[in-house]
Amino acid sequence: MRSKILHLLILLMVCGPVLADEDDEKELFTGKISVEGGTYQVPGGTLTPYQYSHLDLESHVDIAPGLSLGLEAQANAQDAQVPMIPSEPEFERTKNLVHLEWENSEADDAGDIYSAELEQVSLRWTQGSLDLKAGLFKPDWGVTSFYRPTDYFYPQPPLVWLRDEPLTSEGLDASCFLFDDLSVEGAVRWLEGGTSEEVLRLVDKGIGISVTPSFAWMAGRNGFGLEVAGTFPDFKVYAEGVDWFYGDGSARVEWTAGLSTAKKGIVYTGEVFRDETGRILGGFTDGQQQATYIYLSIQGTLTPQWKITPGLVTPLEGGPFLFWPKVTWDFSHPWQAAFQAQVPLGSWAGGLDRIPGRAGLSLAYSF
Repeated sequence: MRSKILHLLILLMVCGPVLADEDDEKELFTGKISVEGGTYQVPGGTLTPYQYSHLDLESHVDIAPGLSLGLEAQANAQDAQVPMIPSEPEFERTKNLVHLEWENSEADDAGDIYSAELEQVSLRWTQGSLDLKAGLFKPDWGVTSFYRPTDYFYPQPPLVWLRDEPLTSEGLDASCFLFDDLSVEGAVRWLEGGTSEEVLRLVDKGIGISVTPSFAWMAGRNGFGLEVAGTFPDFKVYAEGVDWFYGDGSARVEWTAGLSTAKKGIVYTGEVFRDETGRILGGFTDGQQQATYIYLSIQGTLTPQWKITPGLVTPLEGGPFLFWPKVTWDFSHPWQAAFQAQVPLGSWAGGLDRIPGRAGLSLAYSF
C-alpha cells in the first residue's frame, strides 16, 4: 500500500502542471503536494526519524449562473519507526453515512499511517439573499484562530501538526439574509447509523462588530453558543464559547477569547481558551478537565519570500510552555520550503504531559 500511495503522489506531481496550466483562465484542478522529513520523540523516549507526504486536490466549477460544484480530496502517507500521532486531523469517530474515506491508523503497524478521503463533493446555489449547499461539505463557523468551539461539526484539536480540513459529512446548509446585516443559517448532517445533528445560527454583522448566537443539537449533548467580534483601526477583539448540556443533567463550558494587532507588518495574537470538557486538546492530553490555556504568536514577513511565526502554548495553572516556531520560504514559485517544530519544555501541568517533541523540514509544490 505504501508504494501505491507514493507512486500516486509522484504521478500527480508530474501531471499537476498539465491539469492546472497557469496559462489557462480556468484551471481543471489545483492543489499542493508536500514531502516532509524530521524527528519525533515521545515523552521519555529517544529521537526517531519520520517521513510524511501529503497531497491536496481541488476543483471548483461553475455549472450554471448561481450554481457551482466543489470537489476536494487528499491522501497522506506517514512512516516512522515508532507509533506517532497522525500529522493531519484524524477522521471523526462517528463515520459518514456513505463512506468516502479510508485509513489504517487503527491497525498495529508500527508508525505507518496511510489515509485517503474525498473531503468535499458539494453543490452550491446562490440566488438573491438565499445561499444553499448540499452534499459533502464543511461550513465555516467561528471567529477565533487557534481553536473554534462553535465550529460544531468539525472542531480541530489546536495542537494538530497540519492545520488541514478534517473529515466532512453529508448534509444540507441554508443561509438567508433577513436584512442587510442580519441573516439566519441552518445546517444538518447525517451520520452512520441513521442519526443526525443540527445547528441553527443567527448572524448579525454590523460595521466593525458581529454577534452570532447559535444552537446545536449534537449526538449525546446539546449546546448554546455565542460568537462576538469587534474590528477597530488598530486591533481586533473576539470571543466565542459553548455551554454544553448533557443527558445526565450536567453542563460544561468551553470558550476562547483573543486579541490581535498589527504593527509595522507584524501581527501579534494572544488567545485564552478554557477547557471544561477534556476534549479541546484531543489526544494530546490525559483528558483532564477544568484547565485554562494561553496561546501567543507573532506572524512576521521578513522579506517577500520569508515568513516566520513563533508561538507558544502554556497552562495558566502553572508549568512551562510548548514552543512552536514556523518558518516558510517561497524561494521559487510554485515551490516552498518550510520548517516547524513543537518543543515541550519541562514537566507539564494542566494535562499537557503527553505532548511529543517534533521537528520537520518540508518541501511543497503548488499547481
